[in-house]
Amino acid sequence: MILGEVREYLDANLKCRPKLEKIILNPGFTGVLLDDGAMGLAMNIRSGGALKDPALERFLTATPGRDALEVAFDLEERSANLKQDKSALLLRSLLVSLLNALSSPLMNEEYLGALGYTLTTDNDKHASQQVREGETVTIVGYGGMVRNVAKIAGKTYVTELEPELFKSTVISKEGVDFGPHCAQVVSASIAGQCFRDSDTVFITGCTLVSDTMEEILEQCRGRRIIVYGYTAGLFPEPLFRRGVNIISTGKVTDSRLMVDLLTNCAGAVEKFFPQASENLQIWDSKI
Repeated sequence: MILGEVREYLDANLKCRPKLEKIILNPGFTGVLLDDGAMGLAMNIRSGGALKDPALERFLTATPGRDALEVAFDLEERSANLKQDKSALLLRSLLVSLLNALSSPLMNEEYLGALGYTLTTDNDKHASQQVREGETVTIVGYGGMVRNVAKIAGKTYVTELEPELFKSTVISKEGVDFGPHCAQVVSASIAGQCFRDSDTVFITGCTLVSDTMEEILEQCRGRRIIVYGYTAGLFPEPLFRRGVNIISTGKVTDSRLMVDLLTNCAGAVEKFFPQASENLQIWDSKI
């Protein structure tokens, strides 16, 4: 499994063993701060940021001060034993954000370059600018990039677990119309045909939280695959081994400010991320 492989790599290769200092549960994102100043983020799904399970709350309140890799192992085990409920989603969001924080010392040009990967911090090369004119594109996860991608692509599909949540309604003298018009939104349960018809597939890092990344990557074999979003900011090798071509993500550069944003900006926090982070574009230079 991707997350397990990342944890094992970090366990074997990190020179220091940071401790977990703070967890911030925002309606949209989880943030984890380590005592070495590194911080990671991961998206929450279906209000997964709400802490309502007393047993889970007791577990989490006992984690500050513990070895962060040991906490990652516990989160991995606990999430594997739960079904697809909100507690499992929250545990995986915590696990991904913790692995992102732990990966921080390795997410640089020197370290990744030695492994054959290229990393840039070019803000003009984010995911939506990787689309090729006229191609057929599938985007896993409806985000702000959909409209921009659709302007360039010939055909755009968007897959969602609950596609009805992304429908817009337009009422005018001509009657009632439904959007979006720029892309066709389809249920994730029938996304296979869209993947097969596509030249490029954009996959949100949030699928690491929903535990669907492995299945989607298997269905996308032979396609150009771009994984995007802050949630995908972990050590990238397990993703590249599974056929990913480009990872378009971000890294927290001002942990103190990011803690402030997550604590005080509620569900609107993502639009403030550029104040406390930088964009990362990573690809396999061996290909």
